[in-house]
Amino acid sequence: MQSSWETIAKNVLESAGGRVTVENNLLLEAKALYRDRIRIVFSALIIIFSITFYLYYTSGIAGLETTLLPEDGIIRGIQVVASFNNIGLLIAVALMVIAFQFWSWAFLPGPASLFTMSVLRGILGPAASITPTIGKHFEVILENGLMFSISCHIQEKGTDDWFSYRLVSSELENGNLRNVALRHGFSLEGSRFVANVSNDELHHRTLLLARAMTIASTSI
Repeated sequence: MQSSWETIAKNVLESAGGRVTVENNLLLEAKALYRDRIRIVFSALIIIFSITFYLYYTSGIAGLETTLLPEDGIIRGIQVVASFNNIGLLIAVALMVIAFQFWSWAFLPGPASLFTMSVLRGILGPAASITPTIGKHFEVILENGLMFSISCHIQEKGTDDWFSYRLVSSELENGNLRNVALRHGFSLEGSRFVANVSNDELHHRTLLLARAMTIASTSI
């Protein structure tokens, strides 16, 4: 008689072929959408910077005072550098950079999020709780109460790898964690199973992680 995990694995393999094209299309759409959004954001930042520069440096709005002060040299230079418009422009630029960094860190393109949720739901079933969180993370609680998290990296720096994932289990207590991890293709960090996987590995590596965690939690 087949175990429940073997049955799940068989069903996954049988249904994977029909989903590949749809999933690939989702990731291609997410990649194109991300690039388009980057272009839009950069264009918006240039426009906002130009308007801000104009506001801070146009005479009569927030420009430098035209009346010369009696001080010369270093004192006058410090007054210019520390003037309202210079400091205001620096603060405005810093806020723009922070907003862009937060947007890049926090949000996953819609098609990529749909891809990830579809894969996890298809592998783990309706009984599992899957919660997307800010920072491109997904918190997963299995039917048996075990938990793990998945974080998505849109593009690895210096490579052409798009939408890779990092799987991290909750802390586990078992004297044979290293053996269980090695048998299932995971590394061990402290008492957690960890793996960095590509998007086409997400299906079976998620299944393997759930299986490894179940074994580690039930065996001595």
